[in-house]
Amino acid sequence: MSQNNIKRIVLLALMIALSAVGAYIIIPSPIGTVAFDSAPGYLASMIFGGGSGSIVLFLGHLLSAMKSGFPLGMLHLGIAVLMGVCGLVFAYLYNKANSLLAAVVAIILNGIVLDAVLIPFLGYHFFLSMFIPLLLGSAVNVVLAVVIHKILGERINLKKLRNQGSYHEKN
Repeated sequence: MSQNNIKRIVLLALMIALSAVGAYIIIPSPIGTVAFDSAPGYLASMIFGGGSGSIVLFLGHLLSAMKSGFPLGMLHLGIAVLMGVCGLVFAYLYNKANSLLAAVVAIILNGIVLDAVLIPFLGYHFFLSMFIPLLLGSAVNVVLAVVIHKILGERINLKKLRNQGSYHEKN
């Protein structure tokens, strides 16, 4: 295994660990799984690309749901997959357009669309009860990731990190 792959794995493990810590910083909601677990995933999407960010977002949601006792049962697996899709879309827009468009779309996807997808399973009242907490949580997580990325970009060479085994730079 090359040195770059080891660095990449260590940094992704750090992002996943930060997601686990963020799962304990909760935004009050009816089910208790709205937390700061996705900011590291969006940050990983900007630094390493959508694939890596998706993994962090997927695992971050599962860790947050596990901490809360999986209140929605197996639906959390589907939500985690959709969180991964949010990371892919966010990374694509971040790389092809700009951080503002990527942030707005990610907030809408994570805060509104993911909630709406659950209407057939949990009903319209669940959607209404989770709308504000999810939208707020999504906005805070995405904005936090963008701000941290900007601060890090001023202090360290993110392009060097990005090129260490990153898939999106090679494709």
